[in-house]
Amino acid sequence: MNSMPPHRPLSAAIAILLPILLMLLLPAAGPAREKPAPAGDTIRVEVSPKARTTIYSRVLVLPFLDRDGQANTMLTRAFYQALQQARKYPLLPLETGQEWYDKHIDGSRALLDRETAVRAGREIRARGVITGTSTLESHSDSSSTVCRYQAAMTDAQTEKPVWSLSFSAPPDAAGTSCDTPGLREILDQAIRRLVAGMVRQGDIYSPLLPDPKVLATQGEIRKIRIVLRPDPPHIYSAYQLLRADRPEGVFHVVAGPVANDHAPIVLKDENLKDATTYYYTIIGLNAEGMANVPAPPLAITTTGPPAPVSRLHASGNGLRSVRLLWEPSQDPTVTGYVIYRSSSRSGPYEKIAVVNGHDQQTYTDLGRTKGFSRYGRLRDNTVYYYIVRARNYVNVESADSRIVSALTKGAPPPPTGLKAIDHQPRQVPLTWSASPDPDVKGYAIFRSEREDGPFTQIDFVSGRLRQEFVDQGTWGQPLADNTRYFYRLQAVNVVDVNSENSATVSATTKPVPTAVTGVRASHNLYRSVELSWQPNPEPDITRYEIFRGTIEDNTTRKVGTVPAPATRFTDTYLPDGAIYWYRIRAIDVDGLEGAMSRVIQATTKPVPAPPAGLSARLTADGILLEWQKNPEQDIQRYEIVTAGFLATQVGQTAEPSFLYRITPEPGQEFRFQVRAVDSDGLKSPYSAPVAIRVPGGPERK
Repeated sequence: MNSMPPHRPLSAAIAILLPILLMLLLPAAGPAREKPAPAGDTIRVEVSPKARTTIYSRVLVLPFLDRDGQANTMLTRAFYQALQQARKYPLLPLETGQEWYDKHIDGSRALLDRETAVRAGREIRARGVITGTSTLESHSDSSSTVCRYQAAMTDAQTEKPVWSLSFSAPPDAAGTSCDTPGLREILDQAIRRLVAGMVRQGDIYSPLLPDPKVLATQGEIRKIRIVLRPDPPHIYSAYQLLRADRPEGVFHVVAGPVANDHAPIVLKDENLKDATTYYYTIIGLNAEGMANVPAPPLAITTTGPPAPVSRLHASGNGLRSVRLLWEPSQDPTVTGYVIYRSSSRSGPYEKIAVVNGHDQQTYTDLGRTKGFSRYGRLRDNTVYYYIVRARNYVNVESADSRIVSALTKGAPPPPTGLKAIDHQPRQVPLTWSASPDPDVKGYAIFRSEREDGPFTQIDFVSGRLRQEFVDQGTWGQPLADNTRYFYRLQAVNVVDVNSENSATVSATTKPVPTAVTGVRASHNLYRSVELSWQPNPEPDITRYEIFRGTIEDNTTRKVGTVPAPATRFTDTYLPDGAIYWYRIRAIDVDGLEGAMSRVIQATTKPVPAPPAGLSARLTADGILLEWQKNPEQDIQRYEIVTAGFLATQVGQTAEPSFLYRITPEPGQEFRFQVRAVDSDGLKSPYSAPVAIRVPGGPERK
């Protein structure tokens, strides 16, 4: 006797069964009918469309009756065995039906009608009850006979027919009985047709077939995997996966059957939603197309977004940039990270970058939207807020990380330690302390002649470590002497952001030497002028420069230089009797030119005046010449010459008279001129000529 399989609650199985059947199997608007058998046999199958909605977990087979209404034990047993071989229904033991028949049916009844089947099923608690008959019929147009077999199953609960099966076969050799030796083969063929009809109609589920053995389930990104341990191929030739959005929903076929030809069996469902629970059932399909009763569905949830990024930090004080660091995701599906930024903690946040790579853990926000720049473009001294999301390979992003913020670097600190050095010649040296900010590229220098400004930038010095600058003014506009200048500095970083002003310092340039004083000039020196003056009070005077002019307001010709500490100068090779004007200035060691001294006049010694009052008279000794004595005190001699085309000196004397000793001839005429010569050899112009005629001789006409 066959034992009953474990009873499965029908409500759950039917809840799954009906939607699956609606999706999986061929529609059937009416009963399915078999075509005549090729050998002339006629096998007819009718299956109720509602048969597929019920799992018949207890089926009773009542004895089949022959044409005389008697139980046909051989036919009953043969049908029972053929149906049992099909593994469609869990059949109650054959004896159960026989016992009920013996107890409730008397031999006078020729048929077991539907009412009797319903009664038997309810009493024995069998949902399906199978009855059958065999009759021997003679053809009206011939003397041959044929055995006609009929079988049917009734639903004891609904009292409706489930299926019916009819076929014919030849009787035994005597033509008197339907218990033929080949009855089992005929029944096997009929049952196969019945099962095929059931499958086409959708009645494919058998409680006798085992559930596929699930080894593992896994929800992945937008897909799931179910791993089965394959059954022996004679039990299942393939497996089918079905899906619904809820346990009681309509189960749809996921994909075509997966052949049972390898181990393990992996069933997949793809293109699903993220973080969504789906419900699956698995059916095994045997060679005849029969399937197990679907087990309660498996709930499998697809992978959701990656876990939020953890340990996010933002590093501030970056030059127009912010550096982010985080811990790489432990999720192997993560392929990168998405960076969001806002200028407010409350948002909105803008996506600024995607960092590809599972193991990436840093990003530097430079604030660039396009183009290339060596430095960032974020605003200076500004707080920025960030969140980072992990992103998997289907571009699903995690929830927000915690919000972090960072303050970008502001302007560099102003320079410190600024000093200006006083009393430098037309320049002001500046020194300061190097900026500690590594992004400083140099310093802007500002100058003003007033402490309260305005200040003008006069230069820029490159290099953070530069600590000095000398202000010498500009081309064509040097610093003035003895002038106070005010200075301040600004540090400038590599993105041309200036610091606040440094402290203001000042320095006074070196004054020029004072004007030379005590200048004295000689007069009436022989062809020269001697100058003297007081030494300047400045200790660093290196020389004095002497300037001369022929008019008082134009003493621009430098005629000499005297190295200090000398304070005398002689201007030589001058013309006689000349008038000059002189000025002197001091020059210091730095080349600064002092103010000019006052103008002083000087003259060179003039030549003597020409002798005046020249006269001539004859004496016994010759011609006596006389003239007035020159006023100059240093006249050493007078030179007497004969006047004429060729003047000839005839003598010289220290007194204002001269005797020209000669014995003149009568009528002879003489002409004379005199000039004075002083102690320096300066010769006066000749005097006016004087003429004298010796009396006698011919008259001159």
